[in-house]
Amino acid sequence: MASRLGSRHWIAVTLLTFLLALGVSSASAQGYTISPASLSFTGTGVGLQSITKGITIFNTGTTNLTVSAYSLSPQFILIYGWAPYVIAPGKQFAFGMRFAPTAVGTVNGDLTIVINGANVQVPLTGTALSTKAKSSLLPASLFFGNVPVGTTSAPQTLTIKNLGTSAMKVETVTADAPFSVTGFSGIPVTLKGGQSLSLQVTMMGTAAQKFSDVLTITYDVVAETGVPLSGTGTASSLLGITTFPALPSATVTAPYLATLAASGGIPPYTWVVQSGSSLPSGLSLSSSGTITGTLASSVATGSYPFTVQVTDSSASQTSTTTTLNLPVGPQPGSNCNNIYWDVKGTSTPIVALTDLGTGTYQGAQGGLYPNGSNVRPPDHDADGVAFGESIVPLDANGNYDPNGKYGLLSIGLSVTFDTFVMFESDMQADPNVNSHLVFVPGAQPRAEASLFADPNNGVWTPIFQSFLPQAGLTANQVVAAWVDETDTTVTGTFPSDIAALQSELETISQNLHAKFPNLKLVYFGSRIYGGYSNNTTRPPQDPEPFAYESGFAAKWAIQDQINGNANLNYNAANGPVMAPWMGWAAYTWANGLLARNDGTVWGCQDLQFDGTHVSNPVGRQKEANMMIQFFKSDTTSVPWFVAPPAAVNAAK
Repeated sequence: MASRLGSRHWIAVTLLTFLLALGVSSASAQGYTISPASLSFTGTGVGLQSITKGITIFNTGTTNLTVSAYSLSPQFILIYGWAPYVIAPGKQFAFGMRFAPTAVGTVNGDLTIVINGANVQVPLTGTALSTKAKSSLLPASLFFGNVPVGTTSAPQTLTIKNLGTSAMKVETVTADAPFSVTGFSGIPVTLKGGQSLSLQVTMMGTAAQKFSDVLTITYDVVAETGVPLSGTGTASSLLGITTFPALPSATVTAPYLATLAASGGIPPYTWVVQSGSSLPSGLSLSSSGTITGTLASSVATGSYPFTVQVTDSSASQTSTTTTLNLPVGPQPGSNCNNIYWDVKGTSTPIVALTDLGTGTYQGAQGGLYPNGSNVRPPDHDADGVAFGESIVPLDANGNYDPNGKYGLLSIGLSVTFDTFVMFESDMQADPNVNSHLVFVPGAQPRAEASLFADPNNGVWTPIFQSFLPQAGLTANQVVAAWVDETDTTVTGTFPSDIAALQSELETISQNLHAKFPNLKLVYFGSRIYGGYSNNTTRPPQDPEPFAYESGFAAKWAIQDQINGNANLNYNAANGPVMAPWMGWAAYTWANGLLARNDGTVWGCQDLQFDGTHVSNPVGRQKEANMMIQFFKSDTTSVPWFVAPPAAVNAAK
């Protein structure tokens, strides 16, 4: 009799466990599904990482579900998701993973999630491949010297060679304005052992300033590689068209705006589309150089080259021509009619903080720093430089170690996560980045500012449980953070929404100081243009003007520290240290297709269907490039971000 009862008890427990795994609870108010039920990662090279795949937990019941913990089997790494997290009825939550094999073969593992106290396992399978391919890039960097504005440099050859004995595919080649590359059509190219692919790289003088970028190459079986590009645009008295040949993308049936630019000669300039050439139907070019209109529904997606001529106002009326290319993309699903945004209740376009200067928005002064300036106050900059110069490689305990490491941590939600992934990928391929620097992606989808402002929120858990160990670091080795944060629930009232966000950003800085004892520098980013998310079929996320206004939260938080707020003190001589030094990173907001003074625009094709998240790879690369330009040139970051010359020469 006892054995029968034991058997029945075992069957009951087994059945309950099975039902829990399927998301069925003994209480009818509770229920959930997990989709997909398993994940498979195939064809990943040893030492590389697979693409990210995710599972989603759907709460199908009428009461809350609590995800209290998670764990992953070895060789599978977490990319997003955290615990504890409460999933409300009708809502969902996701975990994302990659396969990072250390040996050839098939690996079976699990993602274990604790839901309402019960362990639920999602089977994971990964197949690791070996390769004898080896990529080589020659030369190791390309320098274009001085390029007069309005002209294009002579092409330089970059050779990709497979030094190994097995084949590899060149899958993508990416260079960004004002650099361009030819010789790769976008179709993967297979290189057998000993074979090579030659590319031609040029730089256009679009402005009188220094330019730098990283040309990146991705492969199927070997790690991404990159070549630093640099050059300087120099002023020229000769008439030249300075608009980069690839214009911002247009969208079928949506309005469009682009302003062409020239330099040299004697302005003003007169523009025409050269005879025999034409713009896509619905668009026209004004004599002042502005392309406007709405693309006709008959315009197919694709690329539309056309030739423009500009004539100066001299007595001899010097003219020059160039061929521009206008990409046209399909409607991505967001509201592509919002090509720029006006101040509420007016017909005056919003002006980026960097262009607003001493002007005001709703009574708030522009500029990134006090008094409408985009330049840090000298004392604050000097303190930041001193902190940057004090950064040294550290061991796991936070002590100086010439062979140690230090980390740059990201904090933010999904829009920050997306860009940081691209930024990290580019920088890992750049030989000019300091070899001690490690990138730690702490930003998480849905991890808005209010969550990171809570020092006990589960959003911090994966940073310590997963992201730091996966990067080979400890909390003692994190020395800097990029914070690009906002909230997703707002009242639409300025400045009360922004005052709340400012307070959260200040608290996040305090939390970073408390959790990372050697963190010295915090850099704030900004949202990009959010107007394409307004009036979409789904509730807009960070719509305009909030996306723009959120920049004031970072400005005011930094200003509080500059003004001596004791709660943000970073100088031990002035009292208890409460926060790291705070400053701006790249300010990325621009008013849609209405260009900033530096030419920055955000077209609908730069964003995904929701009008909020940057598109992959175009939008992500654009924002990542702004970060690259900042960290490789700012006085406070150069000492620890860029490799010292000796290290660069050794890498070559």
